[in-house]
Amino acid sequence: MQQIGFPKLKKRDPAPSRLGYKFSRWMLSPFIKKSVFFGMPLIILLLPVFIFLKDQNNKNLVEEIVLDFYRKVIERPEFMLSALSIQGSSDSLNAEIREILGLNFPISSFDLDLADLRNRVLSLPPVETAEVRLEGGSILHVKVKEKVPALLLKDDTGIHVLNKNGDYIRPLLSTEYGSKLPVITGEGAQKAAAEAFILFSALYDKLDEVRGLVLVGGRRWNIVLKSGQVIMLPEKKSEQAVQKILILDKAEKILSRDIAVFDFRLPYRITLRFPENKDGQINSKVIGVSN
Repeated sequence: MQQIGFPKLKKRDPAPSRLGYKFSRWMLSPFIKKSVFFGMPLIILLLPVFIFLKDQNNKNLVEEIVLDFYRKVIERPEFMLSALSIQGSSDSLNAEIREILGLNFPISSFDLDLADLRNRVLSLPPVETAEVRLEGGSILHVKVKEKVPALLLKDDTGIHVLNKNGDYIRPLLSTEYGSKLPVITGEGAQKAAAEAFILFSALYDKLDEVRGLVLVGGRRWNIVLKSGQVIMLPEKKSEQAVQKILILDKAEKILSRDIAVFDFRLPYRITLRFPENKDGQINSKVIGVSN
């Protein structure tokens, strides 16, 4: 009798492959577990939103709803400004500030960039300093300090008002300052305006006799008197030269004499030039001066 045998099955190794083992360990890492735990619900929630917003009409609708809600919040009465208050400015500057700000009231405080508004005000030549703040809940307050007019600059383009440092303020409007402000002219005079202001200050007692200062060669000043006389100052220590002039005038009344030019360019001597005589000759006289 023949036995029927079954082929022996090869025993299968239950251990995972090396690749399968690494994959299972990777899936059990904290990062992957948290990513699956939190990421899958998030994807499930965001996928419909993404599909909804993929339609441009739906996207526009959402933007309108959000914008409408935002406007309702920022346009609440407690956030609205109803007026602009300007302090420290003249009438003309007041109008310039309102024009450059270009605000239409009422307006929400959330629609304003105070730093930008301040920079706009500072861009106006007459303004030296500016402060912009919200005041009283519904008032936009602007406080400015104007540059103080100190000099008139005469050049090829007209007459301009400067402060004592030579900063431009504005063109001269008709005769608003009359003869109250001293005049400077000459190439580069604006850059040297601070020095000119010091010289005018030294000439304070004689200002009513001074027509103006002329910068010569961009280096030194000539004082032009209303009488037509010219005082030529040195390039350096010009203020000391002015003091010498005043001392000599007080002692000798030299500015009242018939002298056309007072040449103080050399510190150790003064050259006096007299008007032309009948023969058309110009006479001069040299005076030694001790320092």
